[in-house]
Amino acid sequence: MSKGELDRAALTASEARGFSAEPIDAETIEFEVRKAADKPACQPLAEASSLVAYGPKAKAEAYRLYTATKDDLSVHGITAHLMSYGENEAKAKLQKIRAAVKACSGGFAAEGDALDSVNYSAVRPLAGVEAGSEVVAYRLVVRLPNGRSMPHTYVVARSGPLVVTYQGLDIMRSKAVDVPEAMVVRQIAKLEKAAS
Repeated sequence: MSKGELDRAALTASEARGFSAEPIDAETIEFEVRKAADKPACQPLAEASSLVAYGPKAKAEAYRLYTATKDDLSVHGITAHLMSYGENEAKAKLQKIRAAVKACSGGFAAEGDALDSVNYSAVRPLAGVEAGSEVVAYRLVVRLPNGRSMPHTYVVARSGPLVVTYQGLDIMRSKAVDVPEAMVVRQIAKLEKAAS
């Protein structure tokens, strides 16, 4: 699928139900790339934490920001990164993410271009929704300088050569944000319909 097709296949606000929807330019997302994890096995998680397409570059990609409409502070947000690959490449990406979640449960650190080292104190696997070909879900726990922690939730779903990565976080209240299962199911179904 092309970028235009991915853009048209991204869920709208009415389809996301309870969230506003806003397109985002790749330049806005990739303002800072965490290039190097201190543990090589954790590199896919380090890159995914910046919503960067780890591994070979996607043939096409599109981004959406979904913000909870009932949240007065507008800080409960979910970012979706839609990517198109060859099917073997897409399969390999999910395999690497799944392996990294298992290997990096004790946490890792990642160095970035614009920020100092980011420390993840834990990587916790989550139950994944049934959608498309396969789904990997996990939570990264960021250790903040003040001793607090900020959980980042990720859901990576694949349907054939198409991959969607979701990142959910609440930057003000540092609480866990779940990615709605219905959002993942609807998005994969819409991608499959557009690709057929």
